[in-house]
Amino acid sequence: MALIVYNKENSRPQEVLYKGKRTINLDSRGTVYLSKTMSIELGVLGGGRVSFAHDDDTGDWYICRTTDDDGFIVWKDKRCARFSAGFIVHRLMQQAKVERKSVQFMMAKTPMEVNGTVYYKILLSNPILR
Repeated sequence: MALIVYNKENSRPQEVLYKGKRTINLDSRGTVYLSKTMSIELGVLGGGRVSFAHDDDTGDWYICRTTDDDGFIVWKDKRCARFSAGFIVHRLMQQAKVERKSVQFMMAKTPMEVNGTVYYKILLSNPILR
């Protein structure tokens, strides 16, 4: 018998389970949404610019805040950081083998710093499908 007992803890919708966590949401139109928690940590809630980085050795993807004019422009929104990055979204979804219209990924708790820039790793190994 494979009996599963449901209670308050394991009967919540996914939105509640991941509320307050560092997440990144991608949709097939190329829009990226960073959770409010992640937006605040990156310092882009309400506007700014971000860049992505890819480690060719490990295949890992990262996101960082940037002041470069070439960065993706974060739209002014007080709820979350939103921006458009179609090419990157396609590559991330392809690498994670996601064939849905939208997907959510957790972000690493601890960022890494390279040449004074703080990078947060996107955890592609465990996609959260809605």
